[in-house]
Amino acid sequence: MVRIEVIPALNDNYIYLATSNNKAALIDPGESAPALDALTKSGCELQAILLTHRHADHIDGVAEICQRHPHAHIYAPQECGIKNAIMCAEGDSFNILDDTLNLSVYATPGHTLGHIVFYGGNILFSGDTLFACGCGRVFEGSMEQMQEALTRLATLADDTLVYCGHEYTTANIAFAQAVEPQNVALQKRAKDVAALRRENLPTVPFSIADEKQCNPFLRLTESTVIAAAKEHTSDNISTAPASIFTVLRQWKDSF
Repeated sequence: MVRIEVIPALNDNYIYLATSNNKAALIDPGESAPALDALTKSGCELQAILLTHRHADHIDGVAEICQRHPHAHIYAPQECGIKNAIMCAEGDSFNILDDTLNLSVYATPGHTLGHIVFYGGNILFSGDTLFACGCGRVFEGSMEQMQEALTRLATLADDTLVYCGHEYTTANIAFAQAVEPQNVALQKRAKDVAALRRENLPTVPFSIADEKQCNPFLRLTESTVIAAAKEHTSDNISTAPASIFTVLRQWKDSF
């Protein structure tokens, strides 16, 4: 069985420590100190470091961690530019934690062109592609690429647990409620998230099933979401998912 520890870092980042069989993997360690502290407390041997994309707040802890644990393998997209890393791309798969967890690599361009996510064992490390009730900003890829990536992730098993890169859920829910104010599942989610945040607890992990009920970026074919997008823009847009996504993402950028 794989255990996932959520490690707060920097301002609102999350690093993840996956452990099994006294072995460990770190996911997106943007800061070394909290990652190393959690690793030490676990008593496990670091076997792997997984990186979803090249942004500093996801990789800046790697150098110091590798100094302390030089035998750990780094799995990363080429865009990270990390020497001796095992380069990962669409269709790749590998085992970690002494073969306890098999992970597949999905390319999810949008936030960055080389962004990838790791999926296996009903666990998704989504980086800055999919957030709770939201998605990442589109910095390098196209709106269409990001929409297609999110639509693909929505096809994963409903009970998939998602571990994303940031604690953005409260702000994301505020936007989601602006899009679908009558969404009952979203209203309940808002209450649950508010209770967690009052205790300073993380809102991760969350399930794909929850996202399909609450995340407007995964609900692009719902009549309520289409109507909200059309009402928000003065442009005569189509109901194609990419068109609706573009309106929503631009709306969220200035929300």
